[in-house]
Amino acid sequence: MYEILRSYGYQGLEIAPTRIFMEHPYSHRAEAKHWATELKNEYGLKISSIQSIWYGRQEKIFETENERKILVNYTKKAILFAESIGCKNIVFGCPRNRDTDNITGNMSIAIDFFKELGDYAIKHNTIVAIEANPLIYNTRFINTTEQAVELIYKVSSEGVKLNVDLGTIIYNKEDIGYLRQVAEVINHIHISEPNLNIIERRDMHKQLFALLKDINYQHFVSIEMGNKDSIEDVVRVLEYVKSLNV
Repeated sequence: MYEILRSYGYQGLEIAPTRIFMEHPYSHRAEAKHWATELKNEYGLKISSIQSIWYGRQEKIFETENERKILVNYTKKAILFAESIGCKNIVFGCPRNRDTDNITGNMSIAIDFFKELGDYAIKHNTIVAIEANPLIYNTRFINTTEQAVELIYKVSSEGVKLNVDLGTIIYNKEDIGYLRQVAEVINHIHISEPNLNIIERRDMHKQLFALLKDINYQHFVSIEMGNKDSIEDVVRVLEYVKSLNV
């Protein structure tokens, strides 16, 4: 698959750390740096982003102070991991870990939480990019792109930006043109479908790439799909997305 990505001219690979190092991934910074260097040298692929950063964690932001401390410390390890592999984006999705039925009451907790992580991230050459997740992913906190942007402005840290998720925009029937208004906070983009289904051909994709050229977007765009056990489907999507970026 790395060879296929290179053959189509793709320059980055987004990873879930536990897919590379299954146990305690953030304890393998030296090995991760070596792996990322080899990936770049052999296939021309840079680690564009990491996601699923809390895979396997059961703690929740809005439960106890102790759980928040555990998550902060764990995320700081993820930030150091990202720095070691030269990765400039950490997707913050983690829908179940951030669920709450008291959004207004917990907003100050969220602001402090992400402020600490954002300030730490920027000191270590990366960004925590908040991703809106609709209700289908079992969270009630930050369900729309606009809500994610509002939180980012409230946090007010150079290390906290936006991860645009097209699956969210599609599911919520959001206006893709809204991204033009918030270009300054966009750090990463997922071309995706609701429930991580295989990418469909959509006029929205053409609108997105035209918009990105207009705003002079300089960061990565990732294809995000669930594993459907079909290389042929992946190749078709690679060809399709490449045809959009002309």
